[in-house]
Amino acid sequence: MRSPFTGGNVIKKSRYETYTFRNEEYTILAYYFECEDTGKTFTNAEVDDQMMNDVYNQYRKRHGIPSPSELKDLRGKYGLSAHVMSKIAGIGINQYGLYENGEMPTVIVGQKLSTLFEKESLLKSIDGARVRLGKNYERIREKVQSYAEPRSFKLAKVYYPQFDELIPLTSPAIAFPIRKSRWATCR
Repeated sequence: MRSPFTGGNVIKKSRYETYTFRNEEYTILAYYFECEDTGKTFTNAEVDDQMMNDVYNQYRKRHGIPSPSELKDLRGKYGLSAHVMSKIAGIGINQYGLYENGEMPTVIVGQKLSTLFEKESLLKSIDGARVRLGKNYERIREKVQSYAEPRSFKLAKVYYPQFDELIPLTSPAIAFPIRKSRWATCR
């Protein structure tokens, strides 16, 4: 990057700065550039966007508001459209779309959205939206009700050198020396 003042070199620096968002203060590590020739400081759109994201993330964390990616992941988990999710949440489709694209909801709306991450609360919200969901109500409720969290586990291969032996592969006439191993399930 070159200095917009002289076209010379710049140095990327950082400092802690406090920003006010919705009448609350948030301190973040803010990056900026300094022109080597003039000592003047400046930022660019990328740095400004990152600073605002840091402030938004602190706000979301403080008030329990889900991020746009968390909202999209929730919909994807149950295979629901944004339109259906907006009906379940009791929010207009356009407004819900804005939340999924980064718009910051109010604290009340954000906390309502965060309750949808608990399956029982989501089912209660679906029940409350029965009229708005119309003929799709039963299908949507069943889809959420029958969803089972995927189980995950790790396999760890443990070698026991004292058990080296020849193990036949494909035919008893062909044998390759390999190490016998035991597979252990790790949680």
